[in-house]
Amino acid sequence: MPPKLTSTLAALGAENDPDLLEEAMRVIGGSWSELPQVRRSAETTTDVSDMTESALQTCLAAALDDFRSTVVAVWPADRVAARITAEKLIAAIDDLWYPAMDDLVVISAAGDHTTVLVLDHEEQLTITRLPR
Repeated sequence: MPPKLTSTLAALGAENDPDLLEEAMRVIGGSWSELPQVRRSAETTTDVSDMTESALQTCLAAALDDFRSTVVAVWPADRVAARITAEKLIAAIDDLWYPAMDDLVVISAAGDHTTVLVLDHEEQLTITRLPR
């Protein structure tokens, strides 16, 4: 877990919400064990290990359909989930995701699809678009 994750989220105006954790699981198929299958059908996989924070932010902004939209951010291993704007998540990514330590799943519903973005502890970014 990123240090002080819940206080960082609170400072960003996002509170941990256990119901969002359940909602995120439903999106990916009902269980976190389904996440690898979702990731196997990713339209994009990017190695972010050598990216600067700015390059990662640019990559995330391109992946999310609407910079001002609200997304669900989930740290599955820590059972923490919060609703936050994509803009705030991207701006604070250095405080919300620690490479080699944790996985961050971001779910964004837009138009006719749901985007499942995963930044994993191996510093791989996958983007999967699921039909709604």
